[in-house]
Amino acid sequence: MITDILRAKRDSESLSRDDLYKFASGIADGSVTHYHAGAFLMAAYINGLDKDETLALTMAMRDSGTVVKWDKSLSPLADKHSTGGVGDKLSLILAPLAASIGIRVPMISGRGLGHTGGTLDKLESIPGFRVNLTLDQFKAQVAELGVCMIGQTDELAPADRVLYSLRDATSTVTSIPLICASILSKKLAENPDILVFDVKCGSGAFMKNLDDARELAETLVQISKMSGKKASALITSMNHPTGLSAGNTLEVQESLDILRNTGPADSTELTISLVARMAFHAGIDNGEDLCRKNLANGKAMDVFVKMVEAQGGDIAAFEALPQAPVIRDVRADRTGYWCGPDALAVGVSVRKLGGGRYRVEDSVNPFVGWEQEVLCGSPIEDGQLLGRVHAVDRDSAEEAVRAISSSFKWDAPSDPLIIEEIH
Repeated sequence: MITDILRAKRDSESLSRDDLYKFASGIADGSVTHYHAGAFLMAAYINGLDKDETLALTMAMRDSGTVVKWDKSLSPLADKHSTGGVGDKLSLILAPLAASIGIRVPMISGRGLGHTGGTLDKLESIPGFRVNLTLDQFKAQVAELGVCMIGQTDELAPADRVLYSLRDATSTVTSIPLICASILSKKLAENPDILVFDVKCGSGAFMKNLDDARELAETLVQISKMSGKKASALITSMNHPTGLSAGNTLEVQESLDILRNTGPADSTELTISLVARMAFHAGIDNGEDLCRKNLANGKAMDVFVKMVEAQGGDIAAFEALPQAPVIRDVRADRTGYWCGPDALAVGVSVRKLGGGRYRVEDSVNPFVGWEQEVLCGSPIEDGQLLGRVHAVDRDSAEEAVRAISSSFKWDAPSDPLIIEEIH
C-alpha cells in the first residue's frame, strides 16, 4: 500500500525497486493521490534517496509511459540536457551540428519558466515551426534527417509531469535525487545511446555554487551509466549570459549566426565541446575538428534548414520579422575591463519585459530581450555602446536598462567557460 511506502521513507528506510514502481505507476494512473505524492516528495527531500533508489525511481517514472524504440541501424543516438541558464540557445546549434557529423539527435525539450529561457519558445519564434509532433512523426524525422526537436508528449514519463508540478508546491524543488529522476526519466524515455549534460553554475543558474553543481553533474552521469547509457557532463559558468543575446528571436538569430560560422566565440566553443563529448562516446574520431569543418562549410546550417522546413518553419520569414517597437542603447559610464552583466539580472529583466513566464499558461513576447554588442571580458572606453534593450514600451525599457546597467561587473577575473568535466 502507498501508506507503507510513505511510512518507510518517513522513517529513513530504503525503498525497493518494486515499491518505487508501484508508486510511479500509481501516480500515472491516478490511484496515488496528490496528497500521497506530496508526502512522498517531502519524505524523500528530508531523508534523501540513495543511488539505488534514485535509479529505481528514475526507471519507474520512465516506465510509467512509452519508451521509444529505435532501429539499431540508427545508432549512435545522442541527446543533451542543460540545467537552464540565461542566453542558453545551445540546443538549437548542437542538434543539427551533431547530426552533421553522423550522430542522430532525438531531442525532446521544454519551455521557459522563471528567469531561464526554453528551447521550444525559441523554436516557435520561427514562423510555422511545429514542436507538437507525434512520436511516430518524431521517429520518422530522426530516421530521415538525423534530428528532430519537439516538446514532451503525453505518452512520455507521465508520472514525471505530476511530480514536477507538485515539487514547486511542496518546496522540494532542490532535492538532487528528485531533480535527477525528473530529468532522466524523460531523457531515458527518449532512449538515446548517449547523454551529455551541461550543468550551469553561477548567479543565473539553478545551482548557484560549485559543490551543488558538481553533485548534480556526478549524480546525472552516474545514474545514466547505471541505466546503461554512455554519459558525461560539463559544469559551465552562468555568472553572465551565454553568448550575446537573451530573448527568443534574438537568440534564434544568434544561433543562425553561429551555424553560419559568424557567431560569438563562447556559444560556439561550448557547443563544439558538448558535441565533441557525444562524438567521443560514439567512437567518432576528431569530433571537434569535424564540428569546426561543418560550421565552416555550411553542412550544419543545411541540416538545420532541413529540420526547420520538415517541421513547417520558414527561416526567411523569421529573418524578415520586425524588431521590438522600443530599442534602447546601453553605454558604458566608465573606462575599464568590462566583465559583462549579471546573468540573473538579465534573465529577470527579460522576463519582466514579457520574454518569460510567471505561470505555465502565460504567453511570451518573442521580440523583447537583451542584445549585447561587446563580448564579456573586453576593454571598454567611457561612452562605448555595450548593448541594447528590446522592449514593448519606454517604461519597461527604462526599467530594464537600469536593472541591467546596475549589474555590470568591472575589472574582475574572467570566468572559465568550462569549470569542470565529469565522466
